[in-house]
Amino acid sequence: ACLIDVPEIGRNVQDHLLGAGNLYAARRPVPPSRLQHSESMAYMRAGSFTAGGQPEIVVGCGVAPIVSECFQAPAAGSAYSLLFGITHPTSRGSLRISGPELGDRLIIDPAYLQTGRDRDLFRRALEAAREIGHREELADWRERELLPGPLNGEAEIDSFIARSVITHHHPCGTCRMGKDTDAPVDANLRFKALDNLFIVDASVLPSLTAGPIHAAVLAVAESFARWMTAAD
Repeated sequence: ACLIDVPEIGRNVQDHLLGAGNLYAARRPVPPSRLQHSESMAYMRAGSFTAGGQPEIVVGCGVAPIVSECFQAPAAGSAYSLLFGITHPTSRGSLRISGPELGDRLIIDPAYLQTGRDRDLFRRALEAAREIGHREELADWRERELLPGPLNGEAEIDSFIARSVITHHHPCGTCRMGKDTDAPVDANLRFKALDNLFIVDASVLPSLTAGPIHAAVLAVAESFARWMTAAD
């Protein structure tokens, strides 16, 4: 039987995807990464490399090289990837239980790329990655593009993106904080249905940050620790 009815719990799943399929053979050996295989990340507006406004897409250089499980990665040091993605997806997934026991498996549906906006921005992110990848400034490193090769039309582009995307491991949002009555958690991170439970993790974020969520989670935890210390 349901003892506490909070329908919003488990909804609002959000995560960052990265396209890991824009791959380049290197003209010379690529040194090992000192930054977890990602040497740079560029956040920008779609269709513009100029600064200003909230970023919409991201392009990053992965020197492992990094590809999804759908592609065969070349030997380390022989190639590099230009990862691509969107910063603020509008698709929302869900997290549900499959039964009443603690050991029952969760049903996780991230619902990636379910909105037309997300699919359009992902196409533009791939376009930006390839434009950067073919620029003259990278000519000393680039021998040739290995992937994706010719893409004829929107359907082929979307098919390639579907094969290339990987999670960036930023899931959040399933127990969002908010002022509205439907939000499970209040501004002090108290679970509204109880008076003695607080939630302090990525699930309380109502929406994704533009980049990795680690710093935001640390800020939430530090704010909660200061609040609890003051309350004591």
